[in-house]
Amino acid sequence: MSGARRPVGEAAGAPGAADAPDAADAADAADAPTRRPRIAPVAAPDAEQAAALAKALPRTDGSPLNVFATLAHAPRLLRRVNALGGYFAVHGRISPRDRELVVLRVAGRTGSAYEAAHHRAIGASAGLVPAEVEAALDGDSAHPWAPADAALLHATDELVLRRTVGDATWTRLRATRDEHELLELLVLAGFYALLAGVIDAAGIELDPLPPRTG
Repeated sequence: MSGARRPVGEAAGAPGAADAPDAADAADAADAPTRRPRIAPVAAPDAEQAAALAKALPRTDGSPLNVFATLAHAPRLLRRVNALGGYFAVHGRISPRDRELVVLRVAGRTGSAYEAAHHRAIGASAGLVPAEVEAALDGDSAHPWAPADAALLHATDELVLRRTVGDATWTRLRATRDEHELLELLVLAGFYALLAGVIDAAGIELDPLPPRTG
């Protein structure tokens, strides 16, 4: 099973495919990796790699996630990627629910099956109900988002598709956010969009799903 891109829907009022830069067409399926993984995960880490992996989130069986095991080829880089990702969970001021709305929307807009697979469960643990998880991923135009949620998702759409946030969306977003939270949201969306590109370009495969219980 691969982490290949998948098509996503359009959100109500969100920038559509026709509004996105022409460069977005470069993500055509013909240009997607034909061999996965392009960079294989580190199977037998050396001491420096093992130390970096020890600080990264593992699978339920304790083994490293494929994304981190792949980044372990550059252990100092892995440490810094992990530090930035961990900031949002440990030190972030925005709520876990809002954080996961952003990450899920980034996963949907970038077509990152890898991020979607992991953050469906994380989103649920952060308080999102199944309909919200799927609407965030797929841009379900019929979902009745609260105004603050809609502003958050619309800003994420614009960041991913246009690399900026328009004035109208910014005004809606800052109505309920201070400067610290606004900057966190921008970096959060940018970080996961960057990571989605790395995962796709490196051909990182999906991790095995944990066994069902009950």
